[in-house]
Amino acid sequence: MKNAYVVKLGNLYVYEVGNDVLGNPYYRMTSIAREARYLSYDKAKETAELIGGKVYKVVLEEVQS
Repeated sequence: MKNAYVVKLGNLYVYEVGNDVLGNPYYRMTSIAREARYLSYDKAKETAELIGGKVYKVVLEEVQS
């Protein structure tokens, strides 16, 4: 199972990462943790550096049903 990471800025999590028509990056944020976008470590680190946020590792556990 791969690790997943989220980027948090204050009380907000990165929800969407994209580029506008001119190629400039944009970020949409959400206050709901379950809506956060899961990223690879490299992408999360790059995004956090650009917006001044922090990278958090998401702990994934398998649940027996």
